[in-house]
Amino acid sequence: MLLESPEFMMNYIMALPHEGVHLYIDLINGFMSLPSGGPVVWVNQNGVRLVNENVKKHNLLYQRIAIQSTKRTYQIFNQAIYDKLCGHVENADEILAEAVRTNDGNSRYKEDHIEDLAKHFDLPQEELVKTLERYNAYCHQGRDEEFNKDADMLIPIEDGPFYIARLDPSNLIGIGGVGSNRKFEVINEHFEKIPRLYISGMDSTMQYRSVYTITLGGSACAHNVNSGRHAAMSAKEYISSD
Repeated sequence: MLLESPEFMMNYIMALPHEGVHLYIDLINGFMSLPSGGPVVWVNQNGVRLVNENVKKHNLLYQRIAIQSTKRTYQIFNQAIYDKLCGHVENADEILAEAVRTNDGNSRYKEDHIEDLAKHFDLPQEELVKTLERYNAYCHQGRDEEFNKDADMLIPIEDGPFYIARLDPSNLIGIGGVGSNRKFEVINEHFEKIPRLYISGMDSTMQYRSVYTITLGGSACAHNVNSGRHAAMSAKEYISSD
């Protein structure tokens, strides 16, 4: 069951600030900011674009699920896009400059020319340049012919400085992992109940399966209350019948 438990994992960039327990709400490196997608370009280890980078608009967790099929995923953007996403943050430019200087985890680089971005992660230079040229053409025509990204998210990446960063997983919490039936009796991998064993709360939220429906507010809290109530009722019923 654990393999089917919903992933509550998002993206972050190691070189950017990530201290403390509240990385997910960081105004630059958090789950709604720079690493989460939008008007940026994501490429895989072959320098090829792989998904609509604004997929988070459907579910915040899709930003991570979308890139599970890659060996590595890298984010490309320029100063104009950074300013659009993070310009409202105090000392945003200083934070970016420090991230490039210290480069924690060798995860973030800056160049004046697009083709020079490829060398830092050993990406195929020719393929990367083609990917960006094709993407910029989509931006100018206002239509993404590969992944149908929204027109307002199509911003050409033509003027430097340019940045490339490796996207790493940021795990917030674990959800589910223990299967149960309608009586909240724990079940094994064969969907057979384990007698006298009951489950409730976040560890039992297997109704989500592979993705947490974060867009449905309060669903986990409601499940916690309901599962606890019904697990207790089922246990009471078992004791009464013994």
